[in-house]
Amino acid sequence: MRFADMVVPAEWAADPLLCAEFTGAGAGPAPLTWAQQVLWRSITKFGSNHRFLNLRRTVPVSARAGVDVAAATRAVAALVGRHASLRTRLPLADGEPRQETAAAGTLPLLVSRGTGDGGQAAREAADRLGDVAFDHAVEWPLRVALVTVDDRVRQVVVVFSHTTVDAHAAEVVLRDLRLLLLRGGLSSPPGLQSTDVARRQHGVDRRRSDRAVAHWLREYQRLPQDPLTPTGPGLDPPLRRGVLVSAALDTAARLIAARHRVSVSAVLLAGYHAVAAGGCGRMVSGLFPMAHNRFRTEYANAVANLGQIGFCVVDLADRPDFSELLARVWTASLDGLRHAYYEPPALRRAFEEQGIGFDSAFLPHYYFNDVRLAVGAGEPVPETSRGELRAAMAGSTFSWTAGLHQASWHLLAHVVDEPGGVGVTLTADTRHLAMDAVEPFLRQLEELLVEAAFAEVPWPWSTAGTRVPDRAAAGVGALAGEEVAYDASFAGGRSASAPLTWGQRAMWRTIDEFDSPAGYRVLSVARTLTVPARAEVTVPAALRAVGALLGRHESLRTRFRRRDDELHQEAAATGRLAVLVHAVPSPPDDPDGRSAAAGLTARLRESRFDHVAEWPLRVALVTVDDRVRQVVLVLSHATVDFHATEIVLRDLRTLLLRGSVDTVPGPQSVDLAGRERDVEQRRSRRAVAYWVREVDGLVPSFSEPVGPAPAPRYRRASLVSAAVHHAARLIAVRHRVSTASALLAATAAGLTGKGGQAGCGIVVMANNRFQPGHDRAVATLNQIGLCRLDLADRPGFAELLVRAARSALDAYRHAYYDPAEWERTFTELGHDHRTFLAPYCYLNDARIARDVDPAAAGPDETALRAMVPDSDLRWLPELERFPWRCRIQVLDAPGAVELVVTADTRYFPAERVEPFLRGVEALLVEAAFGDLPWPWSPAPGGS
Repeated sequence: MRFADMVVPAEWAADPLLCAEFTGAGAGPAPLTWAQQVLWRSITKFGSNHRFLNLRRTVPVSARAGVDVAAATRAVAALVGRHASLRTRLPLADGEPRQETAAAGTLPLLVSRGTGDGGQAAREAADRLGDVAFDHAVEWPLRVALVTVDDRVRQVVVVFSHTTVDAHAAEVVLRDLRLLLLRGGLSSPPGLQSTDVARRQHGVDRRRSDRAVAHWLREYQRLPQDPLTPTGPGLDPPLRRGVLVSAALDTAARLIAARHRVSVSAVLLAGYHAVAAGGCGRMVSGLFPMAHNRFRTEYANAVANLGQIGFCVVDLADRPDFSELLARVWTASLDGLRHAYYEPPALRRAFEEQGIGFDSAFLPHYYFNDVRLAVGAGEPVPETSRGELRAAMAGSTFSWTAGLHQASWHLLAHVVDEPGGVGVTLTADTRHLAMDAVEPFLRQLEELLVEAAFAEVPWPWSTAGTRVPDRAAAGVGALAGEEVAYDASFAGGRSASAPLTWGQRAMWRTIDEFDSPAGYRVLSVARTLTVPARAEVTVPAALRAVGALLGRHESLRTRFRRRDDELHQEAAATGRLAVLVHAVPSPPDDPDGRSAAAGLTARLRESRFDHVAEWPLRVALVTVDDRVRQVVLVLSHATVDFHATEIVLRDLRTLLLRGSVDTVPGPQSVDLAGRERDVEQRRSRRAVAYWVREVDGLVPSFSEPVGPAPAPRYRRASLVSAAVHHAARLIAVRHRVSTASALLAATAAGLTGKGGQAGCGIVVMANNRFQPGHDRAVATLNQIGLCRLDLADRPGFAELLVRAARSALDAYRHAYYDPAEWERTFTELGHDHRTFLAPYCYLNDARIARDVDPAAAGPDETALRAMVPDSDLRWLPELERFPWRCRIQVLDAPGAVELVVTADTRYFPAERVEPFLRGVEALLVEAAFGDLPWPWSPAPGGS
């Protein structure tokens, strides 16, 4: 079969590339190996899980080696020529895949420049190469990047397709690559390749497969045949994955393995089985460990994917202690691993001939995959005391990783090496095990093995009652220059569930429209609370305050769940929030911790909230000389709006300084959702009817493109102006309107002054806090409203102010509605509800304090005009996507107002943005001391 050589994924095809031309023996076709058949079936059925299955490896190259790009290219070419598996693709023949090894070809090499040792550039290259699925039919099953520093190769990044190699084979290849980079050649012959393995499996190894299939059938008959009954509807995606990284677990497993003369992997498998079986009460259950199938001498250095799943049964009817359980698991797992080499279609066929549904037969049982290459063999037994080992548990960390949609088991464990310990990932099907049970499960595993390292543990292995440790009591904070994660525990509140509020539904739609990190930051609210030094707030006291804050406001301990195809919010009665504690390393350089707080804010805002797994609040404490000086909070905008954030900050400040809050908390999201489903329905219908009336016949400001879409398309500019701040306040006092109305009128004038339009429509954000009780609500209440301004009679600016104030009040009164009803109504009218508002300007006045004291004196005309030259205009990082053609944000700035324009340059060219902002400023300055007739000069900007 002929191939188009040099197939490069489009994601990095435009980057600098080199060609490694290779030749090698062993060309020709072969069927798939047994392991490849399993992976191919999984890819066909479930899609490519390439971020998990692509194996990413990096080979550092010493600067002393002096390897240049040409030498590295030759080494990679020799490597691919040596191993036929690395030049084998999987084209389809008669609709079925097969292996096809090429005798010669060209491998593209990505070249990246780095700094230092090139490590950061290597990590970025590994992500770029590994985050793209392989096209197995036409692409070579490895991708390579060379990272250069000062014209020398310092890192070689290799990403393998798991269809061709397993973790052990990857290490064989990397060992050869190191030698080729340093020596230029290898004298030893290569091990068996993927096509060699396939020919054996489809020939002499069939009898071994028959014995393995018989073993699986015998073992399966020992299992109880009752199905696993769902305990709930589960989440979306249903499989949730938590990771415990623990040095204590690693040490304990090694101590137990040495004492009982078993492998470390067997100890972890026994502990996993003990916690799983103890939690469900099932006395006879199945274990499915992953086998590397390299026991045979000829397969020791094979470059192929040989990993397959083993199967064994463990009987606990006599309630053994942990030592006996370990012995049983060790014996049973060895038997299972011996029979983990089989032809998958033959295994499936044997089960189906017995009337057993192969895809669901193993769901009630437990999968275990220890993917570490070194599991303790030959290493000295750790020396530690029981107290030291238990103390090490305080350093264990738990986190969530990406969920999965499907699996053949309800519980899966993966073990990987981590610096100074091990990482255990537990994947739980939330239809059978609640997501909140994942961390306690892993903590119980750690507790069990730590206890078993020094004592005999009787049935039920001391897992009952083991709680997730509250790390708030573990110490007073981090050492200078360090960061430690502690727990802020909360309890005492109610556990409640409700549909999303109207504001949450509107925000959720916005969340779905953003993909870029910049978009994520738009949808989080960051605040920093400074703690006076004289308050003497310690880390434990701050953690108690954060816990009390979550206990007080259930909106902060609410996560989203999908129920009957509708999103719901669920408030937890108890739980823990991980709080990062950062100790300022050099107090004289950052005496109040503000610089550290700014850095932590940026870090906490970087990633998108996972509203299913994560609390909608992230917190960090900055300490200076063991006292908390700054509290950083990042809140999800899907849970709180700006007004609610101020309530949260006020309560936290009181809790930090006094220890308690005397007032009753305001309504929470669950409370509002109940009202919106009931008594607020009439209000929603009136609001939607208002929208229909106002939209009718209204011409948007940005309906037609004015040019091509340059790159980047969505540009952002900021004008920070003290003149705007003071002019808007002077106008508000003189005309008895709000500063928000003044800015709304100036925006309308800037959009329409040159065109002479008969009307102007501007979408505004309403905080919806007018109703009784809403002013104290901790929730997301804000929704958009529509202002329609009639300009047909060409009013002066003073009259435009009056109309803007009246129109804004109408928009705010009708900005509280059910988004589902709103969308349904406009869809029935023939609009695309997701896009039809995009041509209107969106004005979001996000300032906290807008009220003006009429008695406060403002600057005189001379002073106000003198402020204009000091206004600062700068361009901000652009966005990759944005749903509006023009958005104007009004933000607080010290002694000033910040106007931020986000423009779709196809409709609002970048060269018009600065004149528009300067025009709004000039208009407000002129209007502060007199009226301006139409066309409201001097407003040079426009659309």
